[in-house]
Amino acid sequence: MRLLLFLLFLYCAPLPRLWAQTSRLDSLLTALNALPENSDTARLNARSALQFKIGSQYYKQKQYPESRRYYREGLRSEERLNSPRGIAQGLSNIAYTYQVEGRFAEALDTFLLAYRHWETVPDTGKMSNTAVSISNIYAEIPGQTRNELEYARLCLQLAEQARRWHGVCACAHLVGDVYDKLGQPDSSVFFLQKSLTLLEKTPDPYGLHSLYLSLARVEARRQNPARELEWLLKADALLQQGQIQLQPDQLANHKLHLADAYLRQGDTGKAAPLLTEVQNRLIGGISDPTYRDRLYEHLGRLAEAQNRPADALRFYKMHIAARDSVQSLDNARRITRIQMTHDFERKQSALAAQQSSELALRDARSRQNNLIFLLVTLGLLGGGALGFYTYRQRQERRRSELELASLRAQINPHFIFNCLNSIYRYTKERDTDTAGKYLQKFSSLLRLVLENSRVEKITLARDLEALQLYVDIESLRFKDKLQFTLHLDPEIDPGFVQIPGMLIQPHVENAIWHGLLHRPEGGRLAVRITQPTETLLRVEVEDEGIGRRAAGELASRSALHKKSLGQKITTERLLALGKLAHCDTIDLSDAQGNPAGTRVILDIPL
Repeated sequence: MRLLLFLLFLYCAPLPRLWAQTSRLDSLLTALNALPENSDTARLNARSALQFKIGSQYYKQKQYPESRRYYREGLRSEERLNSPRGIAQGLSNIAYTYQVEGRFAEALDTFLLAYRHWETVPDTGKMSNTAVSISNIYAEIPGQTRNELEYARLCLQLAEQARRWHGVCACAHLVGDVYDKLGQPDSSVFFLQKSLTLLEKTPDPYGLHSLYLSLARVEARRQNPARELEWLLKADALLQQGQIQLQPDQLANHKLHLADAYLRQGDTGKAAPLLTEVQNRLIGGISDPTYRDRLYEHLGRLAEAQNRPADALRFYKMHIAARDSVQSLDNARRITRIQMTHDFERKQSALAAQQSSELALRDARSRQNNLIFLLVTLGLLGGGALGFYTYRQRQERRRSELELASLRAQINPHFIFNCLNSIYRYTKERDTDTAGKYLQKFSSLLRLVLENSRVEKITLARDLEALQLYVDIESLRFKDKLQFTLHLDPEIDPGFVQIPGMLIQPHVENAIWHGLLHRPEGGRLAVRITQPTETLLRVEVEDEGIGRRAAGELASRSALHKKSLGQKITTERLLALGKLAHCDTIDLSDAQGNPAGTRVILDIPL
């Protein structure tokens, strides 16, 4: 029933612009790969459109993780464009993939975030659609009927504000069904009649059929069989006239509902063919066991009314087996929760009774003295423990601050001197363009280092920005001999992941100064960032330098000391933050066994 309402809402509401269905997925991927990655608005818009379209194609193929991946890439493009509408649409797309996978917690969080972004656009129609989705998700979570009703009513309010009458009819229908679930039939009928009034002005057979079934269900709850049957017959008339074509499960639900009404009125002649059709033609193609539960229960009642006790007994046994298959797991969980609650309350009651008995036997003065002694003792112990804990925390914080200050002090007096010397050289050579570019990147790097030094952690995006500036500066100094590439796993959102600042830069600096610097033709330097698990970030720094052995023979003792000191300080920083990182250094070689560079693998716990 909820699925019918949701489809009805999408049918009635103005639909967003549909993607062209003729494009194939491989051609879309080829177009995306051919599109240059830069930050100008036109190309970012093009990338975002392709990423959303590829995500939509994967969604249609039910490849939801891949669909979510490209939706997230499109979301990042929209965030770079600072487009509130695009961000809201990206979040909505991701939420739908979670919803169809049954991951309701993630879907709910993402839809709520999308709703807040639609509010900033603002787009009342999209807000109304999102409210419907949130209400549907709350319907899947036990004990959340009140929240389900809140967002159903919000959907109705938004549709009325936008004067979207088809949306009003769908949302009023939804609100009526939620009130029926809450056991408030009068409120349910009010909203269902409101939806019916709108639908009758602009007839929609599928919407009317669903609405008639909802009204019949409410009348059954109100124990008004004549009115219930009237609504069911209206729904059946739409079916008999060929105005609607139902899926097997929808058709079975329709006929079972109608047969149940006939049975309750004692009209077995009309109930029998309906149940026979469901049993012989429809039930075999339906996997949901609740339909078998209803069918066998109705067949048992029919056999009993027709004085066929053997068949009645057989169908009731089948009904019980089907019902048990549906409810066994829920019953087991419910019994476990009840038993746990009962045991806890029994133990609490026994403990309270024992304490009351003991307290009643004590002398009032003795109780008072013991209580005072206990409070004083606990106060002293607690005060001492709190003072010791505060002292240790202050000492640890001070030690961490000193270590970080030591690191920041070393961040590069030598690097700063070399940069200033290079700027001076370009100025003397009257190469003002290069000097200006050099000075701009150098000042941007210093600003980032100073800003990042104020906090213990920064986003991965800011750290990579500082790293890129550093590599750009080194590339200018070494006449563009350095070829640098950075690969970030698309599943990683650098705006959310936080790490201690300047952890990657010392390893990149070692690769440049102790590996690539000694090659006259320079070489390539690659940084790859992946996330093997949710709590681990892996960084690989690979260079085509001369290798550690040759670098050790060429480098001065002070340079070697600087390298080891930088790595040591990086390790101490992670330990001061309570993190344990793992770092491996691998020597690379070519097919002939000659040194071909170095790879550093740094695992950073998140």
